Amino acid sequence: MKLPYSRTKFFLPCLFLCLLISPAFPQAASPSAASPAPATRSQDEQRAYRTAMEDADQKIDAEVKAHSELVKNLEYLTTEIGARLTGSPQMNRASDWTLQRFKDYGIDAHLESAEIEHGWTRGPDTAEITAPITKTVQIRSLGWSKATNGPLSGNVVFVEAKTPADLEKYKGKLKGAIVMASTPADVPPDSDIPENAYDAVIPPSHGVPKAGEVTGRQRFQMLRTISQEGVGAVLLDSGKTDSLFNMGGGFSRYNPSEVPLAFLTHEDYSLIYRLLQKGPVAMKLNLVGTFSPGPVKASITVGEIKGSEHPDERVIIGGHLDSWDLGQGALDNGTGAMAVLEAARTLHALGWKPKRTITFILFVGEEQGGVGANLFVKNHATEIPKMDAVLVHDTGTGKVFSIALENEYETASLMEEIYRPLQEVFDLQPLSTRYFGSSDHVEFLRKGVPAYFCVQKPAHYRQAHHSQTDTFDKVIPDEINEGAALLAAWAWNVSEMPLALPHHEARGE
Repeated sequence: MKLPYSRTKFFLPCLFLCLLISPAFPQAASPSAASPAPATRSQDEQRAYRTAMEDADQKIDAEVKAHSELVKNLEYLTTEIGARLTGSPQMNRASDWTLQRFKDYGIDAHLESAEIEHGWTRGPDTAEITAPITKTVQIRSLGWSKATNGPLSGNVVFVEAKTPADLEKYKGKLKGAIVMASTPADVPPDSDIPENAYDAVIPPSHGVPKAGEVTGRQRFQMLRTISQEGVGAVLLDSGKTDSLFNMGGGFSRYNPSEVPLAFLTHEDYSLIYRLLQKGPVAMKLNLVGTFSPGPVKASITVGEIKGSEHPDERVIIGGHLDSWDLGQGALDNGTGAMAVLEAARTLHALGWKPKRTITFILFVGEEQGGVGANLFVKNHATEIPKMDAVLVHDTGTGKVFSIALENEYETASLMEEIYRPLQEVFDLQPLSTRYFGSSDHVEFLRKGVPAYFCVQKPAHYRQAHHSQTDTFDKVIPDEINEGAALLAAWAWNVSEMPLALPHHEARGE
C-alpha cells in the first residue's frame, strides 16, 4: 500500500518527490447522473438472490478451506523470488511466474506491459556521526534516490519551517548541508491499537485538522525549495519502533531525485536531533543506489473467466504484485496478490460460469506511482463504461472485516444486496463509510467506475508495512485464505446481480 497525503508529520517527508507523479486523490463525490439509478427490485427477487448467493459463497469458502494453494504460492513468491521493485528482474520474474500459475489453474491470462524510465537497485548505503560523538548509524536510500557523489561529509542542519515563507531565513545557507526536514516522529505507543490495518500506518485525523498543521502540499513545496538550495542530502525519520525502517519513493517518474534522500531509524534520527539541541553535529554518509541506463519493462498479470450472458461487462478483483525491497513483500502486498490468484483458482475449480466476465489483475508499480492501474485503464479505455465494479485487497494478512464504499453512495443499495450474503458467510461488519483512497482502485474511481477497498484487521501491519520485517513468517494462513474466499465470493455476487452498479461522473486526472 502506498501512502496518500499523510495526516501525520512523519510520513509527509517521504512523499517529497513522490507527489510529482501522484495527482491529488479524488474528493468526496455526491451521487451523479453518470449512470441511471438502479431499478427497484421486489422483495421476492432480493430474497431469491440472497439465498442463491449465500449458497454459492459457502461453497466458495469450503473450496478454499479444502484445497487452497495460497500459502504455497506466497511462500514461493516471497522466498524464491523475493522483494519486487517495479522494473527489477525479480518483479519481471514474478509477472512471468504468476502468468504461468493462472494458466496452470486453467485461467485465460496474459501480461500487459509498459516501460518506466529507469529501474533502480539499492546499494550498501553507509552513515556515521562524526561529531560531537562517533557512532555508525544504519541508513537506507529512498527508492530512486539520487546517489551521493562518493562519501559526503557535512554539518547537519535542522530546517524549522511551518510555511514556505519560513524558508527565507535559510536562503544561501544550506549548500552541502545534511538536512533534517522535520522533528522526530510521534511514534504511536504500544497501547495504541488501531481499528484497521490502514490506520496502523496512517492514524486517522477524524476530520479535525490541528491548528497550524502543515499540509502535505505545503510540505512538498518546502522540501522542493530546500533541495534547490544545493543541500548534500535530506534525512527522514522512519517513524517506526524497534529500529525498523520505513520506505518510500524519492523519484520523479522513475528518474533520479533532485537531491539524495534517505531514511534513518527513528532511534538514530531522534539521537541526532537531540544532539543538535546542544550544539553542532557532523555526519559522513554515502548513498550508492544505481539506475538502469534506459527504460525497463513493467508488466501487470491479467486473468479472466468469460461471462456467459454479459461477456462485455467486467467485474474486477485485484492486488499489487510489486513491493518495496527491504523485506520480502509478504504483507504488502504478496498476500493480496496471492489472494487474487487463489480466488481465480477457486472459481475455476468450482466449474461455474459467471454471467459477467470476472477479471483478476495483479498490478505493478502501486508503490511507485500506480503504473499498473494506469496501464490497464489506458489499455481498456473503451471498456470503462462496462466495468461493473472493482475490489482491491491491499493491507496485509489480517481478516477482511468490511468493504469500504469509497464515497460510492450511489451504489449503496445494490452493494448492500451484494454484501449481505458475505456478511452471513464471513462474519463481516457493515459496509464502511470511510474513504481510504490509497491503492490501485483509485485510478478506476477517477474514471467513474465503482471501486472498493477491503478493510482489514492490523495483524502486524504497522511493523511490516514498507519495512525489513515484511516477511513470510508474519502471514496468518487462515485469515488470508478467508480473504481470498471473500474476494471470489464478492466477484461472484457482483457477476450474478441482475442490475449493474451505477457509474459516477469521472473525477479528473
